[in-house]
Amino acid sequence: MESRAHAASRCARLRVVSDNTTPLRSHSDSIRIAAPPSKVWELVTAMERYGEWSSENTGGYWRKGEDGQPGTGRVGDQFVGINKRGDQEWKAPVEIVEREEGRSYAFVTGGLAANFALWRYELQPDGDGTLLTESWSLNKKTPNMDTGGEAAIEERVGYAKESIAATLAGMKKAAES
Repeated sequence: MESRAHAASRCARLRVVSDNTTPLRSHSDSIRIAAPPSKVWELVTAMERYGEWSSENTGGYWRKGEDGQPGTGRVGDQFVGINKRGDQEWKAPVEIVEREEGRSYAFVTGGLAANFALWRYELQPDGDGTLLTESWSLNKKTPNMDTGGEAAIEERVGYAKESIAATLAGMKKAAES
């Protein structure tokens, strides 16, 4: 059972992610992977590999911290994801906001300053395998959503659902091979 102090510490990291009490939109999905949580954890925290699995992300890189060293996925580290959909390509900075070894990992698009969307992975042992859940919560509208209105929001929801399905399937394939 999780200690009260540990739970409070974990929640405190997430509390700063959003000033909204309810996300604008959210979605989550799960997949059972025939691999131990330790192997799945290696994939979840290897953000530079997400381009292998995502329907939108094509790769990325860790930003250098104050010490001049690239991030490694610790809370506070920042990653720049390179994304592509059709002919449009863009970079999306993210900041790691939760890392509970072997259990949960989360990052927020735009970093804590912009706080657009929270992406979270949760791993649960499941017999000789792992149940991996990926969730997405839209916390704030991006400038594109402000301009495009409800249609732009619904389009992003569709893309998030597609990305989650692709990423979970890709991680399953990578972990089981």
